[in-house]
Parts: sequence; C-alpha cells; structure tokens
Amino acid sequence: MIAILQHGCRLAARLTLGLALAWGASALAQGSYPAHPIRVVVPYPAGGNTDIIARDVMKELSTRLGQPVVIDNKPGANSILGTDIVAKAAPDGYTLGVVIGAYANNAALYRNLPYKPDDLLAVSQLTRTSLVLVSARPGLDSMQDLVKAGRDTANPLTFASSGTGSAAHLLGEALARGTGMTAVMHVPYKGTAAAASDLFSGRVGFMFDAVSAMGPQIRQGRLKALAVTGKERSPLLPQVPSMQELGHPELVAYAWAGVLAPRGTPAAIVDRLASELAAVLADPQLRAKLADISTEAVGSRPAEFAKFLAQEEKTNGQLIRELDIRLD
Repeated sequence: MIAILQHGCRLAARLTLGLALAWGASALAQGSYPAHPIRVVVPYPAGGNTDIIARDVMKELSTRLGQPVVIDNKPGANSILGTDIVAKAAPDGYTLGVVIGAYANNAALYRNLPYKPDDLLAVSQLTRTSLVLVSARPGLDSMQDLVKAGRDTANPLTFASSGTGSAAHLLGEALARGTGMTAVMHVPYKGTAAAASDLFSGRVGFMFDAVSAMGPQIRQGRLKALAVTGKERSPLLPQVPSMQELGHPELVAYAWAGVLAPRGTPAAIVDRLASELAAVLADPQLRAKLADISTEAVGSRPAEFAKFLAQEEKTNGQLIRELDIRLD
C-alpha cells in the first residue's frame, strides 16, 4: 500500500511539474517573445516584388516587436530551397518564411519535394496583387478580340510566361479553357524579362503579369491592357475592366504573399505574429505604399490563411494534373 501511495505521489508530482512547464512555456511564448532577432527567409532574389513586399512589412513588424527582423534571401529551385530551410528550422518563432503562389503549386509540380506541406504552419496572408492581361498585337484591342483570335485554328495564338508551371502559365491555360480558345499555345521563357521582350515585339500574342511591371509600357502605348484579374478595377489602370466585370468570375485571380512557420511553432507565437502583422498591414502609410505597386494589404488570421492555401493547392493542383505538368 505504501509503495502504491509513493508511486501515486510521484505521478502527481510529475503531472504537476508537466503542467507547470507547459504553463511556463506558454507564458514565455506570450510574454517574452521575441527575445532576440527573427530571421525571415525569402526564397527569391533581392530586389524583386516579393522581396520588396517582405522588407516593407518586416521593417514595420520589427518596430512593433522591438527586435530586428532580418531578411535572408535564399533563391533557388522555384522557391523550394528557401522553403525547405524554413521547414527544417527550429519551431521556436525565430525562423519564418515568406512564400507566394509557387509554394501552393509545387506540391503538384514536383514528385519529390524535400519537405511536406504539413511541415509548415500558416501564419498570415500578407498581400494580394492584381495581374493584367496585355498584348501588343495589332487588332487585339479588347478581351473579345483576344478570345476571337484564340479560336482561329488557322492562325494559332501564342502566350508567354516566365516558365512552365508559373502563375502566368496557369492563368493563360485557365483563360483558354474558360473562354473556348482552342487555338492557343504556351511559350515558356526563362524569366519575365525575356518573355516581355517578345511580347513587346508582338512575337507572342499575350501575357499576364503584375500591374506594376506592365503599367509603364501600357501608359507609353507599347502594350494594350485587356483586363485585370482582380474583382475590381486597378487604381493604377482605372480604364481597364476586371475579369469579374467582363463576366469571367472563374478567372479572378491574384498574385499573393504570405508568412509560414515551421510545424511545431507554439500557437501563442503564431497568434502573436498574426496579430502584429495584421496591425502592421492596417497602417494607412504602408497600405498606400503597397497600393503604389497595385498591391492590397490583407493580414489574415492563421486559420484563414490555411484555408486559402488549401483552396489554392486544390484549384491549381487540379489544373496542373489535367495539363500533366511535371518539373522533376
């Protein structure tokens, strides 16, 4: 009987200690985090749109948290290299990653990713950005003109993208399928700059790209803007109709950026980060700065962003599989 009582006392003590440690860890996560600088991995080169958005947002997050938030650019392998670094980092809130649409597509594009989607936690969607459908071809002055040309089997219409499986590629394919453009062929390029060069010359028929990237050429008359992919018109291109307005709600799409953390990061830290990011993205000055590149601040909660990611993976994954696109 004495042995049983002693065992019971030891068990109770261990349970009490476990609860105390768990409470202490939770309190630490909420109270003293962050205690040192945070690393944010951006899996794209410095100077690009994703990098610019990340730096603008993280600069303000640093101010709110009272600790440096250091951007670490780790480009390579369609964002897989940098994302894998985050997936394998310690789940303590001191390594985060910024991802864009490629992250949601990679599970369908690659058979052997070095990480699994559930190795990462959704923290917050930062932004969404309208794209614009553009052409330099004579006679393609509207969406109606483009659709008509894309149905002419005697003269197949080409469209450019920055690479197979890219957002611009998938949007072009979705456009062709959604409007019955059966005489359309995709021409992949190694990057947007090479694609834009052939677009300006009229060598390829059309392309999707960010409003901020194509805006100057549109205003100079080198390109014609046929539609923007958001639900509403872009403030930077108020004369250009939206896909929703043109009767194609299925083609409403945005480029986006969001923050992930390694699986196992304490919920208290994830929630704290999401709350602070929402506050940062609600700031009128930052929102105006993002609007200058046709980017809308979001600042969603973790559950909302997780739901959004799941939908992106489902919708784009289905199209990728139907097109039988593989990159490995």
